[in-house]
Formats: sequence, structure tokens, C-alpha cells
Amino acid sequence: MSQSEFKVNNIPIPEELPLIALKNTVLFPKTVIPLIVQRPKSIGALENALSNDRLIFFSSQKSTDDNVARRDIFTTGTVGRVISVFKLPDGSSKVDVEGLVKARISEVTSETPFFKVKTAPFSLVLRDNLEEKALLRKAIEQFRVVSEARAFPMILPDIIYMMSQLKDTEHIISLMTVNLNLDINDQQNILEMESATDALRHLNIYLVKEAEILEAEKSVAKETKKQIGKMQKELFLREQLKSIEKELGVDDEKGEMDTIRQKIAAAGMPKEIEEKAVKELNRLGKMPPFNPEVSYLRTYLDLMVDLPWSKRTKEKIDIKEAEKILNQDHYGLDKVKERIIEYLAVQKQVGKLKGPILCLVGPPGTGKTSVGQSIARALGRKFVRMSLGGLKDEAEIRGHRRTYVGAMPGRIIQGVNTAGVKNPVFMLDEIDKIGMDFRGDPSAALLEALDPQQNHTFSDHYIEVPFDLSDVFFIATANVLDTVPPALRDRLEIIEFPGYSEEEKLHIAKKFLLSKLYKEHGLKKLALTITDSALSDVIGKHTREAGVRDLERQLAAIIRKVIRYIVESSSKKQIVVGKDDIHKYLGPVKYTHQVAEKKDEVGVVTGLGWTPVGGEVFSIEVAQVPGKGRLLLTGQLGSVMKESAQTALSFARSYAAKHNIKEDLVKTDIHIHVPSAAIKKDGPSAGIAITTALTSMFLQKHVRKEVCMTGEVTLRGKVLEIGGVKEKILAAHRAGLKEVLLPLENKKDIEDIPGSVKKDIKFVFVRTMDDVLTHSFR
Repeated sequence: MSQSEFKVNNIPIPEELPLIALKNTVLFPKTVIPLIVQRPKSIGALENALSNDRLIFFSSQKSTDDNVARRDIFTTGTVGRVISVFKLPDGSSKVDVEGLVKARISEVTSETPFFKVKTAPFSLVLRDNLEEKALLRKAIEQFRVVSEARAFPMILPDIIYMMSQLKDTEHIISLMTVNLNLDINDQQNILEMESATDALRHLNIYLVKEAEILEAEKSVAKETKKQIGKMQKELFLREQLKSIEKELGVDDEKGEMDTIRQKIAAAGMPKEIEEKAVKELNRLGKMPPFNPEVSYLRTYLDLMVDLPWSKRTKEKIDIKEAEKILNQDHYGLDKVKERIIEYLAVQKQVGKLKGPILCLVGPPGTGKTSVGQSIARALGRKFVRMSLGGLKDEAEIRGHRRTYVGAMPGRIIQGVNTAGVKNPVFMLDEIDKIGMDFRGDPSAALLEALDPQQNHTFSDHYIEVPFDLSDVFFIATANVLDTVPPALRDRLEIIEFPGYSEEEKLHIAKKFLLSKLYKEHGLKKLALTITDSALSDVIGKHTREAGVRDLERQLAAIIRKVIRYIVESSSKKQIVVGKDDIHKYLGPVKYTHQVAEKKDEVGVVTGLGWTPVGGEVFSIEVAQVPGKGRLLLTGQLGSVMKESAQTALSFARSYAAKHNIKEDLVKTDIHIHVPSAAIKKDGPSAGIAITTALTSMFLQKHVRKEVCMTGEVTLRGKVLEIGGVKEKILAAHRAGLKEVLLPLENKKDIEDIPGSVKKDIKFVFVRTMDDVLTHSFR
């Protein structure tokens, strides 16, 4: 029979049909299903069918996407006839469809405005042998079993009766597949099967599995019922046991409650907090032992009695001893040490002082964290450290409410509890690296803890009662203050760690680092000597940092190589590492510093800059080139430094005009370059250096090579105060410069300069650019 002659129930099936893709549904022959048609392509196919013979080819999608491509449709589907259509207000249609015959797509003839396909219908092959009959009977019986067990409540008794009366095997297979909870892929597999025997075998396997699952569910339900009965029995027996123990005078639980009550009384809690703890204890005593809240309450009460409500470290305040400890552990850091000694002096005088909240700010490796331990040792207190880096959850500070499973107190209360006293030294490390997300802002939670006027009643969500933190000595550390919120910064007493000079690093290496590294590497002090010149070479040419971490690593590398030599050669001679040996141990020089200019030049000035790893000397070069009156700035300058250059140019042009120097502004470009272009530079402190270079170029006057300068300049030629003076002066001294021009307001900063540096450098304090130019030109 050709395609054009294929008929089902006297309905001719045309070769070409519109296609509707079905989501999560498979249409089987001789079944009727309701559908909602709402996608544009599906509506187009439906309207086409309604205007012709109401026949549509229905095929299931491989995915649930709304945008269906050709590759997303199964090739086997069912030709269906639209029985009824009901238009919905939103433009979609509700239709009832009857499956007629299976078919395969032989060709997709059109994809727009809707799918049209050529199909090849096929019927289920019936063998009518003993195996097929046995499989059919077994499938109907298993279907009845699982439906009566209410595995599928949607199966009506009428369907089971209908199956027992039907003689059409294909109809029975379709009804079973549609009414069972089969996966779409399993339904599609059955639809694609050409043999009734294969389809029935597949259905029997699924029904047997379902029957086994039902049996297992019955067994689980029976066991659960048995366990509940056992729990009720245990509860009854426990209550009887309580009565018996009461009669005999044995009451372990009461004894445990009494123990907790005694601990509460001995904990030294304030009166209102003790009342709260006793109230919670009484509530615990009334709860049945299997109540899940029992374990939460016991954990809470254990914390309450463990907290140091009144326990504190007894301080022996000895100012001289404290100063000795601080000097033993750290070199320099005079401002920090001075502040600690002041605190101790006031504490000794008054007896009780609200704990200060210090914030140590400086580059990495300058000893901020380790100084906290030294402070605790000097005060004779316990030390607690809490890292705040990456902290984003407010509950980490304030704790979780006890209603949550796994609730815990905040890390401040945990730290005080760990210390076991109410007056530890508490370090909040990396306070500038606190984050914030949907769980709250931890820095806002710290406001109460770090405010001396409020922290005597610090509230933690877990303990739900105020805790006195006023005796805690808080020390925060940060690398920068920019990321610390203003409200939090206002509560901190800022002490800056400016970074160590090369001279200070040399002292630290000799006094602290080498002895520590000798001990760690099992090396006797007399076996190795590193000369001062070698140490200076390592500091200046192999490290570039504000602290001493990299210096420690480089010295450790030298010691490892020395130990290897000692082990391999079995040498017992003392090894001396001098300046000339450093290349052998650490390789070529990693860093170089600019030195003073070798001769006086026009348009070239030596400036001073500050970096996180110390001061730097740099040259500012200026040139006039033919152009269009532009200002060219190179050397990776920041926005502030660019504005400073524009201010300098305006002043220099004004100054040149006063001296009758004519400049062709239209045909000349001014180019300002700051070498070391790979390094970012910013800030206003190069203002007077740029102005001097420009003025030198306009007046064609040479700038003295031994002079360097730093300071901000205004349009009127006033010289303003700048920062980082100590680091800049040390850089100038290292470069061999003999004279430094500084703003007059920075005269106070000279006190911080080491005496050995002051001897070698002449300081000139200037108010205006006239003063600067007077001391700069030959």
C-alpha cells in the first residue's frame, strides 16, 4: 500500500503533514490527550490543520526549550486528529487530540512559519504467539497489582476493567504506557518499538520493578511503625524509672542540674545575667530528654558558665620591665612603645582605665602583628588574635541567634572565652580587608566592640546578654586606611608604621633575624659570620620592601647554601660571607637605586618620592619641542601629578614672562618626562621639582647637581607641606645628595631623621618658589 492509500479507521493519511512538537508528553495511537497550544509555530500548524483535514503529526522534544530546532525533535511520533478546539483569551488554544497511527519523519519539507514533514506510517507487528499472550496477561495482572496498591492514584478502576475486555494489543499497550509514571525517554522507546512482544517485555520489566518498590515501601512503613512503638515504650519506661529512682533517692539528672546551678553561682555573673542563666536552667529541667532543644540549651549554659565574667589576669605593672621587653622584641617603633608605656603609667596611677583601641597602620612585614604579642608580654596579659581578612558575615562578629541549627557565639566572645580572662590583649588583624555582602557588614558590628563608651555592654546574638569588653586591650592592624569605614576609623587611635630605613634593617638583621635563623637551621653562631657590608648589600640590592620579610628569606637562602657546603665538605672552619660573596649566594643584583646627577644641567631636576617600600630618588626632565602649544606628560603619571605639572607650567611661564623671556606658545610643545616609566607615580610632592625644571628650561639656567627637592606648589608660587619626609631623606642620603629643599612646614619632621643622616645632609626650608630657585640655580 502506497503512502497516499494509507488509511486509519477509513481516514486517509496524507504524505505531508504539519508538525507540533510536544514538551514532556508522548502521544500514543488510540489514546486521547488534552494539549495547550501556545507557541507561534504550534499555533500556525494547528490553524493549517483545522483549515484542511484536522490531521497533525505530533512528535516529542528531546529538550524543554521553547525555541525548537529540527535536531531537537524525535523522528518517531504519532499522527493525530484534532477532536475539539477551545480558544483561550491569551491567544492560545486548548485542544483534544486522538492518536491514530505511529509514523516516522522521512523528510522535513518546511521549518517556517511552522514545521511541515513527510511521514511514513507504520503499525505495531503482532505475532499472536504463546509468548506474546503470556506477556500481555502478565502485564495486565501486574498493572492491576500496582494500581490497587495506590502507586498511581490517577489510574481509574474503569481503565483496568477496559483492559481486561479489550482484544486490541496495541490499544492495551498505549493505555498502560500513558497511565504509568514512565520517563519521557522510556515512553518514546516504547513508541518506537515495531514489535508488540518487545513493548510488552519492556512494560513487564518496569511493572515488576514498581511492585518490588511497593513491597520495600510496605516494609519500611512497618519498621517505622515498630520504631515509633519502641520509642513510646521507652518513654513510658523512663517515666517509671524516674518514679522508682525518686522513691530510692537516686536522681542523676537532678544531680547534674545542681552541678550546673553551682557553676552558675560560682561564675561571678552580674545579677541580671545570673537570673537569665537560672531561668534557662529551670527550662532545661522541665524538658523531656529526647527533646532536640536539650542539647542546644546545655551547650548554651556550658558557654555561660565558662565565660570569664569576673576572672582577670592580675597585672604587675613594672614600667622599666615592660620597656625592656618591648626593646628586646622589636627594634625601633618608638611611637608604639611610647604609647604602651604611657598606658601602663596611667593604669598604675589610676588603677583602672578603659582599654585603648590602637590601630597599627603600615606596609606588610613591618612587625604589626608580632608587636601585639610583645605588648601582651609587657602587660603580663594573655594574647588572642583574630584575623578579619575576607570576613563578610556579620554573624562572625556578633554570633548567630540560638534559633538556628549549629548556632555559635561571635568570634570576639569565642576569643575572650578561649583566653579565659576578661582582660586579654585582643588583636584584630587585617581590619582593612573586611568585606561586605547580603549577610551584613562586619565592620558595622565592630563599632560597638571598639567604642570605649559602649563596649562595657557588648551584645552578642548567641548569649543574648551584655558582656563587658571594657577591660580588653584591642589592637587592630591594617596596611591602608582607605578601605576602613570612617565611623570605624574614628574609634581607632592610629599609630603609623612608616617602614624601616636601611640602617634600621641592618640593626634588625644583626640583632634579631640572624640569631633566629641560626637557631632554626641548627647552625652555631661561630660557624658563620655575615659582614655588615654584605648585609647592607643584601638590603639595598636584593630586597625592596618596607618590612623585613624578604630580607629574612634572602638571609635564609644564604644560610642554607652555607650549611650545604659545610655538610658536603665536612668543614669545621668559620665561614665569613663578605660583600663580594653575595653574588655567589644570591645571584645578580635585583634592584638598583638612582644616584645623584654627575653634572649641572638645564631642565633636569632631582626630585624625591615616597613608595610603600620606602623613599625613591627620581629625575624630572623637561624639553621644548616644535608643536602646537601642548603639554606632553610621560612616565606613567597619576591624575594628581598631571594637575601638579599643569600648575607648575602656569607658574613657570608667568615667572619667565617677568624676566622678559618670550615663548611662542602656539608653535612649541612642552614635554615633561619622569624616568622609570614602568612604575606608577602620583601625588603633589613633585610640584616644586617640576616647576624648577620648567623655569630652568625657560631661563636656560643650570640646576645644581647636588640639590634635590620635594614639596607641593601653588599657582602663586607658595610651597606647601608634604608627607613621607623621613623615607625621602633616607633615599636622598643613599643617593649621595648633599642638599635637600623642604617646605618650611615640614621642619618638625626632621626630628625623626637618624643623627647619622643629619650630619651628611644640609636642609634648606623654603616658603616660596623664589626661595627654591635661589638655592637651585648656579
